[in-house]
Amino acid sequence: DYQCDNLSNQKIKKQGETLSLKLTKSPDILSSVAEQKKSPFTVGFAAETENLKKYAKEKLRLKSLDMIIANKVGKNLGFDVDENAVSVFWNGGEKKFEKKRKTILAQQLVELITERFCLKLDNSKMKTSNVMSIR
Repeated sequence: DYQCDNLSNQKIKKQGETLSLKLTKSPDILSSVAEQKKSPFTVGFAAETENLKKYAKEKLRLKSLDMIIANKVGKNLGFDVDENAVSVFWNGGEKKFEKKRKTILAQQLVELITERFCLKLDNSKMKTSNVMSIR
C-alpha cells in the first residue's frame, strides 16, 4: 500500500533518538489490471484488523475484482503462524474457510478460484454465443 519515498543505498547510521520515514502510496497494480477492457480473472487479498467483511466487499467493488480473499490479522492471526482462516467474497456469493493448515487452505482456495474462473468463462462463452445467434 505504501513504499519508502527515499531509499538508501547503504545502511543508515544512528543519528539521534528518532528517525522519520516519508511514505508514498504505491501504484495499485491490481486495480489497473482489473480495469482493462479485457481484464483477466482477478483475485485480490485483504488483510484486515477489523470489519473484515465490510472492508473486503468494499475492496472487491472498488477494484472491480472477480474475487477477494480476506483474513484477519493481529496477534497470532494471519502472519507468522502455520494455520489461518479466511473468507472469500465474489459478486453474489461468499465462502468461509475455518482455521486450518495454510497448505491445505491454499489447495482449497485454488479449487474455489478454478471453479469461479470456469463459471465466468462459461458465462462469457454463453453471452458470446447468444450475441452471435441474435445476428
